[in-house]
Amino acid sequence: MSAWEYICYAMAFAYAALILVYFVAWLLIPRSRPAMEYSPINAYSILIAARNEEAQIEACLQAIIAQNYPPKLFEILVLNDHSTDETGEKVAAIIKRFPSHAIYLVNATEFGFSGKKNAIELGVEKAKFPYIILSDADCTRGENWLKAIDAFVQERNCSFVYAPVFFSSSNLFERFQSLEFAGLVGIGGAAIHLKNPNMCSAANLIFKKEAFVAVNGYADNVHLASGDDEFLLHKIFKKYPKEVFFLKNRDAVVYTTPNASVDQLAQQRRRWVSKSTKYENRYITAILVGAYFFNLSIVINLVLGFWYPALAVIGIGQLLIKILAEALLIGSILLFFNKIGMLFLVPLVQPFHIVYVIVIGIWANIKTYTWKERELK
Repeated sequence: MSAWEYICYAMAFAYAALILVYFVAWLLIPRSRPAMEYSPINAYSILIAARNEEAQIEACLQAIIAQNYPPKLFEILVLNDHSTDETGEKVAAIIKRFPSHAIYLVNATEFGFSGKKNAIELGVEKAKFPYIILSDADCTRGENWLKAIDAFVQERNCSFVYAPVFFSSSNLFERFQSLEFAGLVGIGGAAIHLKNPNMCSAANLIFKKEAFVAVNGYADNVHLASGDDEFLLHKIFKKYPKEVFFLKNRDAVVYTTPNASVDQLAQQRRRWVSKSTKYENRYITAILVGAYFFNLSIVINLVLGFWYPALAVIGIGQLLIKILAEALLIGSILLFFNKIGMLFLVPLVQPFHIVYVIVIGIWANIKTYTWKERELK
């Protein structure tokens, strides 16, 4: 066995071993269900940071209003970040239609915030309830979402909870994104269960207001456009390591839509990857770098394999190891989301996933990107 072959297979088996660790951890996360004698207790301030979300904001708010939960125990703060469409007008109309619910429109033009982190900091400051829930303006949820969250919070001493997110899809391009994101959600939940958290999504986060204040919110990373979710996860975990959990309950899932175009997908992934070198925990960066070079080695072997067949054999072997490990993990996650029928996409998505990991991994760290009509870095 040549040195290159040894290195390639070592990376493949290390990657597979890591995926299998996440697989076992995911299975060990207990399913949460409200007790038979459950009754709502805690009060929640739900923060929705919105910029140019006129197409989604009504469905988002109506899904929250329809919760099987006492309206007096939650409020909704829509943080309107300089929208240039009719987001503000649509929120105002919802407020008039549902006077029995505490819904507030907080405009950036009045309060002077800019960017999602500034918006959330202001929202936390204005929140009147002890628990904060972050979600996005393009998310919907079932009527027992808040009930599932509260039942879990009553069971545990929680300072931070990551609840599941799923991409609804209607075509092959969207299903590819849905499959990938389901894997990321599962890995994020498994890592939290292992007490070594790495990722989460601000589309469905719950935390104590006092915990946010105790870690100074986004004070040391507010200048970075991305990371309103993961940096907060890491900071709260560092201070309260026994009070951070993943909520494995199908009723707690929020649903959002994937990107509609390749350009939107590229910009989103560049935004996500742009924070990869900013983590305080270098273990996370090391894993990302390792995964990057593993994917790169597959491409090198398969491309050069046209001239050197031995390299093609190595590349195919690496790819098979990757597919089998990922299918095992993603299959278990899809079972939770009741979407096991999507498992057949795992082999099909590999060429696109590998190429975009390689391209975005470099691109995101050397160029600015556009998000919500703003150029960021």
